[in-house]
Amino acid sequence: MRIIIDKRVRREIFDFYDAAMQLHPSLSWEAVSKKAERLYSELNSLADYYTIYPKARLKKEWVEAGWQEFVCEDFHFAFEVCMDEQGRQFIWIHDAVHSLLYH
Repeated sequence: MRIIIDKRVRREIFDFYDAAMQLHPSLSWEAVSKKAERLYSELNSLADYYTIYPKARLKKEWVEAGWQEFVCEDFHFAFEVCMDEQGRQFIWIHDAVHSLLYH
């Protein structure tokens, strides 16, 4: 199953880790890169087990859209299963927020 990661998600991840590196000088680019690689790897494997994740519960925008929620590496991701013109399912990951900012 194809996975589409919205630009908004990529921006949220980058912005969070950019701010983290500024606040914590001991946090290296190498460490951040490894964390980001693990995140994207887990997002790409979401196709194998997306059915086990519940509907979003806390972020109003996500709840109203009916998106499901996936948590990985302290990030919460909002996604939905969609259908393309050929009738094939794909997962669209719409948004992300770090646990420290999630409410």
